[in-house]
Amino acid sequence: MDSDKLHYVLVTDRSRKARSLRQLYETLVADRADAARLEVNIGDIRGEAGIELRERDRRRVLSLRLQDEHMSPYCQTNMNLFQLLMLDERTEMILYRAKRAWLLVFRGVASGPRPFGTQGYDPR
Repeated sequence: MDSDKLHYVLVTDRSRKARSLRQLYETLVADRADAARLEVNIGDIRGEAGIELRERDRRRVLSLRLQDEHMSPYCQTNMNLFQLLMLDERTEMILYRAKRAWLLVFRGVASGPRPFGTQGYDPR
């Protein structure tokens, strides 16, 4: 993977979201023992034994509300708050183990608002 274009969230073990991510990861490993394990390097962050998430698992990640942690010292990301809020089930996600942390990598993240309405914006 090209690490320059990847969007990520690194959740350290001290974060309140880490326990839920660990439980999700352990569930995925138990359910899909034959799944390929992926690796990624983003700067000095090394993710290993990654598992690609299916749509139902993506919903579990979305329900964690990672946007609540965007200013936390226990969470590191290269996404802004808008991008975290716009994540949905169509966004591809991979969950990795990292050193004393959990790394979520996203593909298909919008860089800005998508046009909507008949004229491409809200006419109000």
